[in-house]
Amino acid sequence: MPLRAVLIDLDETLYAPGAALIRAVDTRITAFIAIRTGLPWPRADELRRVLWREFGTTARGLNRLFDISERDLNRFAVDSVDPQPHLSPDPALRDHLARIPAPCHLFTNATRRYAERVLSVLGVSESVGLIFDIEFSLFNPKPAPIFYRRAVEALGVSSRDVALVDDNPRNLRPALEMGMACVYMGDGAPPAGALRARSFAEVPELLRTLT
Repeated sequence: MPLRAVLIDLDETLYAPGAALIRAVDTRITAFIAIRTGLPWPRADELRRVLWREFGTTARGLNRLFDISERDLNRFAVDSVDPQPHLSPDPALRDHLARIPAPCHLFTNATRRYAERVLSVLGVSESVGLIFDIEFSLFNPKPAPIFYRRAVEALGVSSRDVALVDDNPRNLRPALEMGMACVYMGDGAPPAGALRARSFAEVPELLRTLT
């Protein structure tokens, strides 16, 4: 296949799973839920998890069920978190991205502000072209197919010429249905038709096998 673009997830794909950054964001999201709904912390934290699983993002779930602005949550819980204390420059990641045989673009359910700050701290801002963020998706987060279609249309290529790298199996399924090549970043079994990388270091060579 002529690989013409690679869409790459941000959180726990470009940096290791379990990083303190995600915990910091999750804590802020739980605090937002507790404040806006009056729920005690344990119930607010459980609601955060349930909404994320059900709607793709907690913000989307809060909007659908409680008519709470997604932008309000993102400002309070995502854009307010400084990634600097939780991440560090990653020259190896920059080298891995440079070896990918097609232009790389970010494909994230996070905000542009947050994504740009994370890329900056990692030292890979220049390694990524376009940023397809939650606002670009019209607040239809992965795995909503419309987000994938909008990204492919913006790239001006066929979905069959695009690859997606993501740590969440459910986010790969719409891409596979559209004919994209997919790389699952994780230890578990990948969805049928997807390749698996245990670390980002393996991604460039896996993608080269597709060209």
